[in-house]
Amino acid sequence: MEGAPVDQISAKVAAVNLNDAGDEGVQVQTSNLSSYFSNNPAPSTASFFDQISHPDPRKAPSSMPAQLFLQNPQDQLSNQFVGGQIVTDLALAPPPPEDLYSSGGSEVDRRRNAWIPSEEVRKVLVAAATNSPSIPNLEDTLTKPGVVLEEDMVDTVHELVLHYLGEAEAAKRKVLTASDVTQDDRGLRDLIQAGCIRAAVNLTGRLLSMYGQGAGRSGYPTKHTPHSIQLWSTRIALLVKLRSFSLAEVEAEPFGDLERPDLYFQYYPDMYGNRPGTMVPFSFRLLLAELPQYLNKAKESLIRLPKILAVVKKILENLDAGLMEDGSPISISEADRAESKKLWRSREIRVLYSVANCAIFQKSFELAVDVIEQLIEKEPNNKKSLQSALGRLMLMLGDVSAAENYFSVCDPAETRSIIDRGLVAITQNAFQEAHDIFAKVLVKEPSNVLVINNMAICLLYMGKLKDSIKLLEDALSKNQVSALHESILLNICTLYELESTVCLEQKLSILKLLIHYKGDGINMACLKLQV
Repeated sequence: MEGAPVDQISAKVAAVNLNDAGDEGVQVQTSNLSSYFSNNPAPSTASFFDQISHPDPRKAPSSMPAQLFLQNPQDQLSNQFVGGQIVTDLALAPPPPEDLYSSGGSEVDRRRNAWIPSEEVRKVLVAAATNSPSIPNLEDTLTKPGVVLEEDMVDTVHELVLHYLGEAEAAKRKVLTASDVTQDDRGLRDLIQAGCIRAAVNLTGRLLSMYGQGAGRSGYPTKHTPHSIQLWSTRIALLVKLRSFSLAEVEAEPFGDLERPDLYFQYYPDMYGNRPGTMVPFSFRLLLAELPQYLNKAKESLIRLPKILAVVKKILENLDAGLMEDGSPISISEADRAESKKLWRSREIRVLYSVANCAIFQKSFELAVDVIEQLIEKEPNNKKSLQSALGRLMLMLGDVSAAENYFSVCDPAETRSIIDRGLVAITQNAFQEAHDIFAKVLVKEPSNVLVINNMAICLLYMGKLKDSIKLLEDALSKNQVSALHESILLNICTLYELESTVCLEQKLSILKLLIHYKGDGINMACLKLQV
């Protein structure tokens, strides 16, 4: 990148995000699973499941890099402190998933459950619905999931406190466990809202046992229901949130591409009559399509996502042709048809966001630009934020001039535009200028700890290490909940190590804060403590 302080450009991105208004603070966008509940304290069971979006694992550190997020309504560019370099990191965030099974009656359910099965699956479903004696042996094509973990996940914060600070400090740790809540969906909501993600994983295992899909049951045939599938969707999302990617992959493997006959209502005529459609939430399809990229298999995700997009487009074609979503010549009212088109267009946009993010992660920048331009056409109301995203992508590619052209269409008074100018300054090594620009945002949003974080990075590159540390420490003291974000903690612990090789006490002071302010979902690697 010409004029930039980096030797390497990183393109680690997010998929489908929910704005975090709870556990991490309103300025942090990390797809925290509790975000839905902070705005909807007691949603229905059905809406609860579909509002859980899979998280943003690449935004959570392991040991390095530390990621600093600059949040905007639909996109964000992060600066990272990586071994003495600043690296730009782009992520697009589509609108939250629609509320599946929300109030609205059977037509709403039919519309949201619609899907086009493969020809092979369609034949099986027809045979099952008509009790045909010619139905083939399906043993090898059924979905046979089971919980892999034999033991419950433990609270890693408690374990680290016990190791470093002793039993007295560990006794101060009061967080919910799977046994402390009701053994149902409400208990699962309570755990997620409290940030107790590991405990929530444990509870999903217990709930899935009720369906014969608990520990040790993988490979055994069972009947599926919308609730059991939603539980699996939630469990896999929680595992990805915890960055347990390999475990998520193993537990997701029995679902394949979700094109199995026993995942459709028609397979169970005795239970659901002639109800059509799939039991699989659309968000679960996206989650499993994106999962390979978290395991360094982004090319596989770029194969799976277009397949989903092709089905969505075919459904829209069917609706435009006066047919049902699956191509059936059944008539529905014009009002229902309009609602169906609205839903599936929104799903098309969601898939495009996923494709764009995966393309960036794979460094397929030409594809990413093409998809973002498609999104601009489909979302004219979101043009400014998408133009800003394109500008930030140009910064990653080192084309400052093109980036400034994209940024020029935005309102210069908006927070996003001010941050964009700061990012341009960073690419030109103008760290004092970038610091001053970010400071303008802080005047408008004094509690924006992520802007403070970027200011701290600028101070570091200006040779003001102590000032950088003090800025972050002040943020922690004033905003103990929102500033206890993994990326910020990893950054400050990295700065402590740059300042002195003897910094254990400083790290332990942060650990003491986590006892009281964080659930069990935080990745303790952010403190860089050796166990």
